[in-house]
Amino acid sequence: MKVWIDITNAPHVHFFKGLIRELEKTGHEVLITTREFDGLTGILDMFGFDYYVVGKHGGSTLEGKLIASAERVYKLSRLIIEEKPDLAVYKHSVEAPRVAFGLGIPSIGFVDNETAVAQNKLILPFTKLLLFPKAIDAYELLKCGADPNGMKPVNGFSELAHLYGFRPDRKVLRELGLKRNGYIVMRTEPVKANYFNGPERSVLEDVIPLLPEMPIVLFPRTEEQRKRFERFDNVIMPETPVDSLSLLYYARLMIGAGGTMNREAIALGTPTISTYPGKLLAVTRWLVELGVKFHSTDPAEVAEVAERMIEANGSYRNYIRSVVAGLENPMDAILREIETYEESGTFEVSEAGNLGGYVRLDEGRN
Repeated sequence: MKVWIDITNAPHVHFFKGLIRELEKTGHEVLITTREFDGLTGILDMFGFDYYVVGKHGGSTLEGKLIASAERVYKLSRLIIEEKPDLAVYKHSVEAPRVAFGLGIPSIGFVDNETAVAQNKLILPFTKLLLFPKAIDAYELLKCGADPNGMKPVNGFSELAHLYGFRPDRKVLRELGLKRNGYIVMRTEPVKANYFNGPERSVLEDVIPLLPEMPIVLFPRTEEQRKRFERFDNVIMPETPVDSLSLLYYARLMIGAGGTMNREAIALGTPTISTYPGKLLAVTRWLVELGVKFHSTDPAEVAEVAERMIEANGSYRNYIRSVVAGLENPMDAILREIETYEESGTFEVSEAGNLGGYVRLDEGRN
């Protein structure tokens, strides 16, 4: 069977790398498509994947996003018509589900951001089988057009899939001149995302002066953000892609104003503080409720909790890892669905009438 995987964001490489390897091991042909955005091709090259580059990111304006997406749908259609895959798989791609639907190709989609309403309205109505973290209220996905007869929750979060085949490597520490457990990792706000409506100035700028003196490895998303952090002597900003998972594994602490690296750190057992300034994702709220993540946008409060996490690092790590060990890896869930489709030619899903029995539909909603 030929499985088409569309990878449109840098974290998606880590999400799908295990799935790609496992599919190849079992004799499936894997067709990978991507786009020009955020160092994607460099990360794919790092894993030795073959892929097609189709289109590019449209930037921060609505006009740019629309034109780039329309062009990508056209180019993808031409390629997929030629390649003839049996199944499409994607995570928050807005072009792949429309192309698959238009060509009658069954699809499996994974979404974990219910606040990306514009994206979801372009994805969910065209997705045959939708997988999503159980923490998300299914009503939020139904509002965006998800088929209630084609939804399955996963008792975990997407970044657990990123750990497939992971072995920590201290090479990245030597490259950046760091010591194990002797530094902090930071990630700035996703200012280019269409769902982000927070301030341009990062809260991390006010947090850094309040922290204990130690190296900080910071990953900006734009050149403007990079320039704003150049004034800090203890901040290191890698110029090229690095082994971020090993970097997070050996870090003393992760403080992030985004989502993916925060959840990767939690999956690795690293104490984590979220400083995201907008509406929190359901997954983030769930991880906070589980006690494996802390959230605040108050610099003084962030610094206070950071100091506590730095001092009692071992106990925090042990607790996080004990909780994570009981969760489900979404990679395993996707593999099961692909195997089911290969055997029966269809997906096994619960009836719509049972939807409220396994997802967090708010009381009173139908």
